[in-house]
Amino acid sequence: MELAIVMGVFFLVMTMIFVFIALFLPEWVGISGKKAKDIMREQTEGEIEAANAAVPAPSTEANR
Repeated sequence: MELAIVMGVFFLVMTMIFVFIALFLPEWVGISGKKAKDIMREQTEGEIEAANAAVPAPSTEANR
């Protein structure tokens, strides 16, 4: 019986910790809001533009 109580209390404490993190630090548990998705979209677009603007590497003997 003691073990069941200890495990129940442990479960409740861990659940409360998870809820606290989910509310105040949602990115840590994989929750992304509209603002986060907008920022991720902007960063991805910036990476694509940077890749397209990159100067190609000079050819070498192995590439010929």
